[in-house]
Amino acid sequence: MSNIQLVHRSFAILPFLLLLLFIWMHGAFADPNFNTSSLCMTGPHYTIFRTIDGAVLTSESENNRDCFIVFQTDSILKRFMLRFEKLALDCNDHLKVFDGSQPIGNHKVDLSCGSTHTDVGTIFTLTNFVTLEYTTDNSSPAETGFKLIITAYKDIQPLGLKCRDFECLNSFCISSNLTCDGVNHCGDNSDETSHASCIGSTLSSAVTAP
Repeated sequence: MSNIQLVHRSFAILPFLLLLLFIWMHGAFADPNFNTSSLCMTGPHYTIFRTIDGAVLTSESENNRDCFIVFQTDSILKRFMLRFEKLALDCNDHLKVFDGSQPIGNHKVDLSCGSTHTDVGTIFTLTNFVTLEYTTDNSSPAETGFKLIITAYKDIQPLGLKCRDFECLNSFCISSNLTCDGVNHCGDNSDETSHASCIGSTLSSAVTAP
């Protein structure tokens, strides 16, 4: 093979290598399901970044966690919506939510044993980042933990914008990849109904977000 052919082949695979590098650096994953046991794997104050359209983050009786998890949208025009489907923390465990790329300033919420998912309701960020600070002790009882639904969205109605992905019934614009996956990403569940052309679903499955 000539040197010219080698150069041409190298340039041919360069875009693929750059794509892999982008995915590795930004933490983009096809599977949007994360568990704190895999994200908080190393020593104290460990920080991990992920760029997501949406995710389901779970924790189940985790011991000795001390980490920061930072999620970012793929556009500065998007914000995050966070909604718990389960929230049952031990009194020595804490989950703090910060509106931004770092755990500085006032947190939006500091969740512990007195917090329930109905009391917390839906949390909205003002930036395209959200930082979670999660700490647990060495004896988290069984059945403690949480299940957190995180969705990157645009609120198109106040701005008069057009949604180029999936428009929820509540006028939130989310990624079309989040529809019909069994997860209520819209907040009103319209991404899991016939509104999203989900097979076997009806529009009556939509609910009012808390």
